[in-house]
Parts: sequence; C-alpha cells; structure tokens
Amino acid sequence: MAVTRIGLRIGAGLAVVLSLALTGCGGGAGDRPPSGPLADALADIGGGGANGSLGIGWAEPRVARQSGAGAGLIADALGPNARSVIEAAPRLRRRFGLDPMSAERLVSLGGSYAFGLRLEGVDGRQLGRALTRAGARVRQAGRLELADVGDYAVVPEPLLRAGVHGLGARDAFGPALTVLAISETSRASLLGRGGRLLDQPIYRAAADCLGDVVAARMIPDRLLLSTELGVDLVALGVDGRREVLCVLGGTAERAGEVATAVETSLAPDAREPRSGESMADLVGAFDVVTAPYEGVEVVRAELTLAAGQPPGFLFGAVARGSLVELISGS
Repeated sequence: MAVTRIGLRIGAGLAVVLSLALTGCGGGAGDRPPSGPLADALADIGGGGANGSLGIGWAEPRVARQSGAGAGLIADALGPNARSVIEAAPRLRRRFGLDPMSAERLVSLGGSYAFGLRLEGVDGRQLGRALTRAGARVRQAGRLELADVGDYAVVPEPLLRAGVHGLGARDAFGPALTVLAISETSRASLLGRGGRLLDQPIYRAAADCLGDVVAARMIPDRLLLSTELGVDLVALGVDGRREVLCVLGGTAERAGEVATAVETSLAPDAREPRSGESMADLVGAFDVVTAPYEGVEVVRAELTLAAGQPPGFLFGAVARGSLVELISGS
C-alpha cells in the first residue's frame, strides 16, 4: 500500500494537509526506468555501492542558465571543492583556455564535499601541459591523458594559483573531456569504471524522483552533518522557482515519519531552523508524496518558492546545516 500525503499552501497562510491511501505498491513508478539528462549522467559514472554510498552533483550550464540559474546555483549543486572550479572559471579560461561554464555537462562525485569533477565538452589539454611542466606523471589511456600530480588530495600549483581547492591530484584530459579528481578511485568513477550508478536501484529512484530539474545534488545520509536520519540518500533538485527534495531508503515506517516531518517543517507557521525566517515567506506552496520505487522507499516534496525568493532554497539549507532539521522535524 502506497501512502500519498499532499501539503498545499493557500493564500497568505492556510495550510491544508491531506492523507490519501492508494491501492497498489509503488503505483507502477518502478516499472519504467528513469530517463532524461540526469539519468544519462548517472549512466556515465561508475563506482558506488549499496544504499547510495556516493554523492553526486550535476548541472548542464546552458540549460541551467536558460531557466535563470546562475553560476552560484551551479556551484551549490556541485558542492565544495568543485564549487571552487566554477568560481575560478575566469582565471581558468584566461590561463588555460578551460571554461567550466561552457561545459555540456558537469558532474561531481563525493559527499559533503566533492572528490572529483567531470567536465564534458571541455578541452583541458592546455591545463594538462601546464601540469606536466609542474611535474605531473602522464600516461596515455585511449584518447585520454591521465595525469598524476603529487600525493593524494594535493592541489597542483597551477590550479592552486588559479583558485581551485581540493582537486587536481589525479586528472584526465582529452579533446572533449576533462576530469579533476582527488584520487585514482574518484577519477576512475568519473570515467565510468566500476559499474554504472544508474544500475543501482537507489540512484534510479533518485533520478525518477527528481524528474525534470536543471541542477541536482545527491548526498548520502550519514554525510549530512554526520547525522544518521534512518534513510540512505537525500537528493535535491532545482528548476527555476520549483524545487524538489527526495529522501530515499530506510523502511516504509521511516518514510511515513519523514513525510510527516517535512510537511510540518514546510508549514506556513514553521520557521527555517537556522535563519529563523518564516516559512510562509520562503515557500509559497508544497506537496509531499511517499511511494516505493523498485523496492526503495521514496519521500518526495515539491516546493514552489514564494514570490521574490531566489532559486536554491534547498541547496542553501545544506550549506546552512538546516536540511537535516527540515527532514527530521527537530
């Protein structure tokens, strides 16, 4: 039995919460594989493990900009370390002819911070030559050059001077692909080695839940403020004023508890846990739905931001440390 809870905000402050019991298990959602740009990105990334052990950041800059998202929102989706690559874009472009914001697709890998960043459609070979001059060990792997610079997590001097943090010890460069990573493992995952994330049910469930967004971030439960929420993975997506929160994994009982907590946290009389702002001023409307997807429990909250609010409320909740409280209701 799948349970759907819907929360609506009407007018200036009336909240209506309905609980509907739907016949069937999962409503058939698990019968169709997820599709779209985010699912395509997950199909190109390897590694992972049971229950969503890897976090992902994703954006397609051109599409994101068309929806009104700027570089700051894209950086928020990719997470710390990868964020610095977006912020350093003007210097990277001037020094190495590498423009992250011209990428067809950006995918970061990690958790509370990025272990690596994949830039598709970006020729980073000029940067590769600069790293070679800085002492990188380079070897050929098909059409790619793999560059190892110093020890694990070392940031090479050319990248450090450009303002990049955390990434660059293990890299890959080709005519239409650049990878900046912290380790050989994260580089291999970003090159699609070690199985596909899309083959794992929890990532399929996350892609299906987020749907048609222009930027997304997935974070393993235990890496949100090092707190166990009784779930496995939290996924966030943005498309203009519409934002999506997906809480995945755990038991059906825990999914019901999370749904109730999220409804309470987003109610008009609630306040943002860290800033203290009235939720009525931040979120104009929302609905919360629970349903399993291929055996993965999913709680989905879709938010419409209040008039005048900039996109990125959920990404900001991660940075503020309030997302855990929104999900747990504490």
